[in-house]
Amino acid sequence: MIPSRQPKPGRTGECGHSLSPSDRHRLCSTCRQQHKCAECDTMVGRTSTHCREHFSLEGELNGNWKGGKVYHKAGYIMRRVDKKYIFEHVLVMQDHLGRKLIESENVHHLNGVKDDNRIENLELWVKPQPTGIRTEDAVEWARHIIKMYG
Repeated sequence: MIPSRQPKPGRTGECGHSLSPSDRHRLCSTCRQQHKCAECDTMVGRTSTHCREHFSLEGELNGNWKGGKVYHKAGYIMRRVDKKYIFEHVLVMQDHLGRKLIESENVHHLNGVKDDNRIENLELWVKPQPTGIRTEDAVEWARHIIKMYG
């Protein structure tokens, strides 16, 4: 059985924490890995330059920030809006309509180029009614579409 190292009674570092018998440091290992925040003198970890209150990785403060514009793997452009990413063509259509899209609507690129988000290249589509619909339900659905879009 290997004896565990116990701090000598009364042997403490400048930080007030116990030190092991072989420790020749003035601070314990935890305190040696900390320093003060440049803004408020709060103790922070070894690799931090600021405490959580003065450090942010969101938005423009992040070193990888590219203006809130990223490309989706399918080729669409996405924009950051209220801490989430939304397809740019949807944002352009919503701006053009003056309202948010409803669940049954989507936006189509007329020329097939997924990052060409000019309003002239975008078309509002309505998802078709479900397959196997009864005629009475189809007529009701058609009336609803006519009422919505005139």
